[in-house]
Amino acid sequence: MVARLVLVFTLMFCVSVFAGERGGDPEGRQESLSWEFTFEYGTEDWTGDFTDLPVDYEQDMYQLEFAHADTPEDLGVPGKALMLSSINRSDDVFMYVNRHLGPGDGILPNARYEARFMVEFATNAPPGAFGVGGPPGEAVWVKVGAAPEEPVPVVIDLAGTPFYTLSVDKGWQNDDGEHAIRIGDVAKEQGPDDDFSYALKTLDNLDRPLEVDSDEDGNLWIFVGTDSGFEGKTTLYYTNIAVTLEPIEAPTGPPTESPTAVQTDSWGAIKSTIR
Repeated sequence: MVARLVLVFTLMFCVSVFAGERGGDPEGRQESLSWEFTFEYGTEDWTGDFTDLPVDYEQDMYQLEFAHADTPEDLGVPGKALMLSSINRSDDVFMYVNRHLGPGDGILPNARYEARFMVEFATNAPPGAFGVGGPPGEAVWVKVGAAPEEPVPVVIDLAGTPFYTLSVDKGWQNDDGEHAIRIGDVAKEQGPDDDFSYALKTLDNLDRPLEVDSDEDGNLWIFVGTDSGFEGKTTLYYTNIAVTLEPIEAPTGPPTESPTAVQTDSWGAIKSTIR
């Protein structure tokens, strides 16, 4: 619990420093907004999903799984977490959790924010290990994102094959996108390359905030996930996500349109339309 409090206090302190360097808001408008999610008693309205795989994927091959679960026993830190797991048969699976923020959370309509994340998760990927397609640690990249629309799987045609992709721009593998940036990988900080026990790792984007605009009704979505180049199984436990949104200047110009989708089942069994 102490470690988790350190996460959110560090995040809030760093945001206050950045705001102070810019001189703050001379008109005294909205203050920074901060949240900490520990998942001890539930998902806290976070949901999980998967993209970058064929629509007709076989569950036995991909083993997609999202759950509110106990942390692994060999972690040595009892508690609850958001568990995501998959086998990367497509050599590009993106597995992620996302959450809506709206007016009830203090989000203003048509507002622009700088989003900063601190993410704590349990990983069993040893540093420097060999893996098919890439190492199980350094080739699984962690991304944080924020967008004015919900990040959901949408169907595209990929060389004649129906394929799930994400409705917002997260970038591809270790590249950044318009709505997401890479903050590191899932390799443990230390240990031999044959030790697959779990350990906690923390990543952040405190010195590289992501800009996001809310929609006209004061809605936006935050998400955390992994883009994988490792063609094996990855199972992660998100134990803490701390987020701060700092208001900056309002956006200009008309909003851009992007793919829309209606989700009908878990892990992206959806019907989609592209505007």
